[in-house]
Amino acid sequence: MSEQATMSVDEDLEQRRSREEGTITEEALALLRRRIGHPVPQRKAAFEWASVDPLRNYARGIGDVNPFYRDLDHARSSRWQELTAHPTFMLYMGMSRETELSEELLATGRGDPLKGVHAFYAAEEMQWFSPIVAGDRLSVRHGLAAVDEKTSRMGQRAIHEHNEGVFRNQREEIVGLRRMTLVRMERSKARGEKKHAALDVPHHYTEEEMREIDRYYEQEYIRGAEPRYWESVEIGEVSIPLVRGPYTTTAYICYAEATGPRNDFHRAHSDAYRYRSEHPRAFPLNEYGFPDTIARVHWDKEMATRAGLPETYDFGGERVAWMSNVVTNWMGDDAFLRRLRVEMRAFCYVGDTVWLTAKVVDKSTDGKDFAVDLELEAVNQRDEQIARGTATVLLPTETDPDAPTVPSTIPEGLSPFI
Repeated sequence: MSEQATMSVDEDLEQRRSREEGTITEEALALLRRRIGHPVPQRKAAFEWASVDPLRNYARGIGDVNPFYRDLDHARSSRWQELTAHPTFMLYMGMSRETELSEELLATGRGDPLKGVHAFYAAEEMQWFSPIVAGDRLSVRHGLAAVDEKTSRMGQRAIHEHNEGVFRNQREEIVGLRRMTLVRMERSKARGEKKHAALDVPHHYTEEEMREIDRYYEQEYIRGAEPRYWESVEIGEVSIPLVRGPYTTTAYICYAEATGPRNDFHRAHSDAYRYRSEHPRAFPLNEYGFPDTIARVHWDKEMATRAGLPETYDFGGERVAWMSNVVTNWMGDDAFLRRLRVEMRAFCYVGDTVWLTAKVVDKSTDGKDFAVDLELEAVNQRDEQIARGTATVLLPTETDPDAPTVPSTIPEGLSPFI
């Protein structure tokens, strides 16, 4: 093929690909805002039931070696008397309580009003009111709670979508809540920002750097069966750092295996064809001219580049799991993670190593529950803060053998999707 013909093919491909990239319009935003407060039917969850094998596999897939989440005998010897789901496993559970779109939602059209506009996972807040144990079946009511328009650090238009889901078990008890924030930006403008272009990724490691990372793995501390009593906790104390990385595509594969087909974009063959026939912008053309999932931004460098990034990066749910790991390692088996909030501050690229810490910033009691508030931080080898967060843990106490009290009281006005 001649050079001119090659250029013609390349130009044709770029034209085809550019047509797939969405734009943020006032009309699309108006349609999006009309969806606020309306429950939306969800696709079939990766996991309907919290059975033993998926619970153990999830812990393995996120790299958590805590026996409380992997060893059935260990778990049954705890106060919970059963294998308990890792807190963030809830994100991959829940059969939809809605089966049909309401008339109000049908009036806004099917599919995403901002289809083709890239979505960055920006924040996750989770609350738990009761543990999820082997044998539980969860359902969820989910929808759009709010839409904010903001400006990126480089002056580009960014739409913040805030989605909520309320989870109930087979006894109709509310067991948890999630609040997820997505930042939507046009891909062409994200590419134009070039704020990540100067990063040296993937990082090249010396033998000494790898030995230092391994030392952190060797000193990982898991509180386990030894209770951490509320009375013994001091404000200002900091956990032993938990290390994750160097991050690899293999780590992403382990996570993907453990979480199942958790969204509409992880599909293959006939299933993928049927979905992309209805949602073509969810499967944009790759550099070879055939369609592939938009989720490949996590493992396909060319797709990451089109999103304005220098390298592939982690899935946001992985980092939420890591941040919860540092808390569950610290708190021990008898405690209860009541709330977690994680904000993504920068990307975790392939090759990055992350150190996670939890710092005690407050402790309180209402006479029934004995709470400790933590500040969380994740910092990479470039000394960048790639995530920050907060957590509230209910601890056992030396004076009350029944603490923490679970299930917890459901706050009034928790969510429009109760």
